[in-house]
Amino acid sequence: MNLGQKIEQLLKTTTMTKVELAKKLGLKDSSVISHWVKNRFKPDRANLTKLSNVFKKPISYFQDDDLYCAENSAYKLTEKKVYELLSSLPAAKRIGVQCEVKTDYFNFPIYSQAEEFLPIMIEGNNTQPFAIKIISKEACPWAGKDEYAICVPSQETLNGKLYLIKTAKGYTIKKVYVKQNSIILKDFKGDTKTLKNSEIKIFAQILAFYRKPL
Repeated sequence: MNLGQKIEQLLKTTTMTKVELAKKLGLKDSSVISHWVKNRFKPDRANLTKLSNVFKKPISYFQDDDLYCAENSAYKLTEKKVYELLSSLPAAKRIGVQCEVKTDYFNFPIYSQAEEFLPIMIEGNNTQPFAIKIISKEACPWAGKDEYAICVPSQETLNGKLYLIKTAKGYTIKKVYVKQNSIILKDFKGDTKTLKNSEIKIFAQILAFYRKPL
């Protein structure tokens, strides 16, 4: 099950409504929970902790059981979902597009000024989201050509999630698995590579992919 399905199941087993859960979590309304349940976006770390306390489950319980893939609709932001987010959440953040990439390993201009912005809402006031435009499938096979990878800096690394990382070869987007003093990188084909913690820097989690409406 994915996180949204788990929350929906917990609501049913505890006979708790979304409105009641929103109050317990200190949220203004239940619309955010609806987005979690429909897997449009994920709770931040603070809300994961609150969910863990409310339902008496470890935080790890709320991770998706299945790894993301290109066909996983939960990992895509369709035009309809973006409009739903725009109409129901209280405040939008303009997400700057930092660069365009077309190769597996690429240069990432950390301090560049964004020249393009996406009207996508990201939950949480402490995040600094940014986007990368994928102009070749080689750069990120999980995305379609001309889709945008929505990146959110994260202090916590969750196994099996896509991350923007830096290695000696340059920046790349890979699935990440943490194993004690090493990190395993998995590509779209399932091939893995193990690096020491000192050989890799994790910059941001890939929250979703987005394609601009035509």
